[in-house]
Amino acid sequence: MNIPITATSTVLFLLLLGLLFIGFIGCKAPDANLIDSPIVDELEQGMENGNASFDHGEYNDLLTRHVDAQEGVVDYAALQSEEAQLDEYLASIAGVDLKNLDRGEQLALLINAYNAYTLKLIVEHYPGIESIRDISDPWTTERYDVGGYTLSLDQIEHEIIRPLYRDPRIHFAVNCAARSCPYLPDVAFQGERVEQQLEARTTALLSDERFVRVDGDTLRFTRVMDWYEDDFINSDFIGHAPNLAQYIARYTTDEIRAFIDEHDGDPSTSALDYDWALNDAP
Repeated sequence: MNIPITATSTVLFLLLLGLLFIGFIGCKAPDANLIDSPIVDELEQGMENGNASFDHGEYNDLLTRHVDAQEGVVDYAALQSEEAQLDEYLASIAGVDLKNLDRGEQLALLINAYNAYTLKLIVEHYPGIESIRDISDPWTTERYDVGGYTLSLDQIEHEIIRPLYRDPRIHFAVNCAARSCPYLPDVAFQGERVEQQLEARTTALLSDERFVRVDGDTLRFTRVMDWYEDDFINSDFIGHAPNLAQYIARYTTDEIRAFIDEHDGDPSTSALDYDWALNDAP
């Protein structure tokens, strides 16, 4: 059947292309490029000479009371009633001297900063949103103070944490307040045991069928790993693997590991759907 091309159909077609293009761009992971800022110099000085510790006690208490780590949800209504304590913790992050912190302390602080500022962002707009994407420019607005520098969430994650520490496990530690995001833990990351905590978070997520499972003859995994695939296979990153399946095999269940081995470490793979709905407690 011949369908005549009219002005209206042409406009609709172009609009559809535009929406598809926007959707593609919105799902493309930012590159890991180090920020051009003196904050990098301070962090590098701390890696060499830092010996101080940072107290995450206030934040840890809030997480313990308001986060269900098993279900991956946050009681934002209850957290909102304790926003003043969250603000106190964020003020301490804003005033920290980064030169005094070693690598572990820095990494724990930056992960906690990302997660705590995300909680603050949600609380500020709660209950009037159904997704973090209902908020204007949640990741690119420079409004979060860390060690005397005002940063965006994207800068914290993609321009500091990823390129400076080069550890793909951070993708299972930072939380974007979405249902399909790797779950927010109910404890704060701590400098002296951040390595063990990152290992535990990675094992917990990659052993959970909500994030990794076998469907028929296909290994399916969290879309986060699809978005940031290069971090998991790049030889410049800690613990990289030849492919995503072999990275997963290190941390997943015996059954899924056996499936990967049966396919010589390279099974058919696909990413799971991603639910951007707010990770709000029922």
